[in-house]
Amino acid sequence: VLLGAFTKSAQFPFYIWLPDAMEAPTPVSAYLHSATMVKAGLYLVARFTPLYASSEYWIWLVTGIGLLTLFWGSFFALKQTDLKGILAFSTVSQLGLIMSLLGAGAISFHTGVEDNPIFKYAAFAAIFHLVNHATFKGSLFMIAGIIDHETGTRDIRKLGGLMSLMPISFTIALIGSFSMAGLPPFNGFLSKEMFLTGMLSIPEFDFFAFDTWGILFPIIAWIASVFTFVYSFYFVF
Repeated sequence: VLLGAFTKSAQFPFYIWLPDAMEAPTPVSAYLHSATMVKAGLYLVARFTPLYASSEYWIWLVTGIGLLTLFWGSFFALKQTDLKGILAFSTVSQLGLIMSLLGAGAISFHTGVEDNPIFKYAAFAAIFHLVNHATFKGSLFMIAGIIDHETGTRDIRKLGGLMSLMPISFTIALIGSFSMAGLPPFNGFLSKEMFLTGMLSIPEFDFFAFDTWGILFPIIAWIASVFTFVYSFYFVF
């Protein structure tokens, strides 16, 4: 089940198909790869979590692979020179973020939903950020298509000074990038604050040595969030 979900939602090491699929027309990329198709694997994990979350391996695999994908996608997004390439790897990163939240939320099935703040923050943040990602990433993909149509290239090394020529597109790109970076008062800030809260709560859960190994989760999450912040500005400026 997890192999199928990881492949569908472009988790490490099955992520490479998603950047390759970005060669499709921009509206297709915006609709399928940002809003609907890649979210099917996340939906599968969310629906199956009540069945399998009693296993320690489910929590470790879903949370660990999600955080690894979050960091891996953020790192490779900084190395891209194509606008859609930056957005493709950032999509991989955001999918890892949502996957890790689903894993953190699964811990609640060991202690009870009503007594565990991890479920309240992590599980809700996963669904919240799933919707947020569709909004800001879909708009950014459409902006990348507009830039490609107007300039004839998506290579950021050849682009510059478009703010004065395309002020409306620049404004939309700025709002979408600020949301992806998690800056207030945009919607990405709310879900990413819940993400960090959920990750910081994991070491408090004494389960399968989470009190020791669990401290790695918020550290990885913080580093990947910094990468996300950087490539969001990298896209605009």
